Amino acid sequence: MGKPFLLVSSVTYAMKGRDLLSSRGFRAFVERIPRTGDTGCGYGIYVPRGTEEALRVLEENGIRVVKRLDREGRP
Repeated sequence: MGKPFLLVSSVTYAMKGRDLLSSRGFRAFVERIPRTGDTGCGYGIYVPRGTEEALRVLEENGIRVVKRLDREGRP
């Protein structure tokens, strides 16, 4: 299974999103996305559990998620 990852437009939004999710009881971590042709370079929020609910919380609070990725990575 891939690593659920929410790509956002900047490191600032990634940190705001992480803090918002943490305040709502989610485990969330900011990580840099490796540059690819598909994603460019940027930052994202790794949410190990409850990714769909976390996505909803972010969008309801004005943090736009550019893309959801399921990457291979550490657990």
